[in-house]
Amino acid sequence: MRVEPSEFLAHTRLSAEVVETWIAAGWLVPGRIDGARSFSEVDIARARLIRDLQQALGVNDEAVPVILDLLDQMHGLRRALRALSAALAAQPEETRRTIIADLRAPRASRESGG
Repeated sequence: MRVEPSEFLAHTRLSAEVVETWIAAGWLVPGRIDGARSFSEVDIARARLIRDLQQALGVNDEAVPVILDLLDQMHGLRRALRALSAALAAQPEETRRTIIADLRAPRASRESGG
């Protein structure tokens, strides 16, 4: 679902000035439809998160991009883990068992190759 800027402001309870500042900082990256800005549900959730970080938790402007970067990394790792899990599920049973056993082996055994 995509929403217009006015709907975005209503959903997030933010001023246009604040949103412009966050876009300029790269904290929000709206899409474009026919040259006009368009916001997704993810944009709404991200804006609410930033708002809550600043207003409810007192996070300063210097810490926001650090937190956003860590969250983006976490979401990327989750996507990679889901893809890895799907690839593992597509393997023959014996291959899955071998991989799972290797993952459960003590780290020193994996690093030494045996």
